[in-house]
Amino acid sequence: MNEHLELLDLTVADVLKSTPATVKFFIGQHTACVGCLLSHFCSLSDVVKTYELDEKKFLEDLSKYNVQKT
Repeated sequence: MNEHLELLDLTVADVLKSTPATVKFFIGQHTACVGCLLSHFCSLSDVVKTYELDEKKFLEDLSKYNVQKT
């Protein structure tokens, strides 16, 4: 679970760059992250807060994409 929480510190741009398949994930979450100029600055934690997403579900769904903290 700690590794999931550490993912919250990653920026959206880093996630999209390291795991391109997550484009589908962000679209499915109904966010505007894909193509957003602020993706280089927004952490996944920011996304959860901004879009008022369930953090636990967000991290569980994201974990299916095997995103690794680099």
